[in-house]
Amino acid sequence: MKRSVCTVLAVAMLAAAVAVFAADEKKPTTDAAAQQAQMEAMMAAVMPGEHHEHMKKLVGEFDYTIKMFMPGGAQEFTGHRSAKMIMGDRYLDETYTGNFMGMPFEGHGTMAYDNVQKKYLSTWIDNMGTGIMMASGTCDGTGTMWTMSGDMADPQSGKMVPERSVTKLVDADHMTMEMYGPGPDGKEMKMMEISATRSK
Repeated sequence: MKRSVCTVLAVAMLAAAVAVFAADEKKPTTDAAAQQAQMEAMMAAVMPGEHHEHMKKLVGEFDYTIKMFMPGGAQEFTGHRSAKMIMGDRYLDETYTGNFMGMPFEGHGTMAYDNVQKKYLSTWIDNMGTGIMMASGTCDGTGTMWTMSGDMADPQSGKMVPERSVTKLVDADHMTMEMYGPGPDGKEMKMMEISATRSK
């Protein structure tokens, strides 16, 4: 009887040892798999993809006309837009130059597609202000229309107000952009529209 108990205990201890050894063998494999998954997630986050290809359609030299809708009436001016992809085709970098109401105009925009957040991001600065306008949004299924929403500083009230823009690639040589914001009655109205044609 005593021998049987000892045998059972020995077998149980051996089984436990085998189980511990097996667990130790699996642990490095699990760690390696986790590291591999982390590496794959990191690569997916940093590598340009389909949406960055969409942004490439906006690259080039364009001549534009901007129409500003103001309480006193619309104002129009013309200029040039130059856009390129930067940092390994990860960002669209845009520069606008022209003259507005007799003053030189310069604006600079950056568009990105954040693989982690799964959305487009944009920033805008120009020499008609001192702030940075930021927005986020989406692109339609055709990869030719971007809808962005954000906030902008209203110089009259000193408060942040909502703004929305829609950029459309009409065809390979023509693009438009419309910007909307709150009107005098607080309802959304078109504040600006841009029509641009690729320079020949």
